[in-house]
Amino acid sequence: MAVTRCVCFQKTFRDLLVTARENGWSTAAEISLNLRCGLGCGGCRPYLQAMLDTGATCFAVRVDEQPPRPCKPEPWDIQ
Repeated sequence: MAVTRCVCFQKTFRDLLVTARENGWSTAAEISLNLRCGLGCGGCRPYLQAMLDTGATCFAVRVDEQPPRPCKPEPWDIQ
């Protein structure tokens, strides 16, 4: 299973990355302040920052405190 979105606010990392780049946002906090992603359950926060740092929009599920690792998208996540 891959992590590709903020589940609470139904926003894909692909769309969030485009919006962040268009607005010059470089932190997960800026995304949260403007789009609320990361303020629901908070599970996407580390993925949001990894997305901004790497440009990746698909991540392996974290199993410890290590930074999220980019991965290949699942077939249903490819548009």
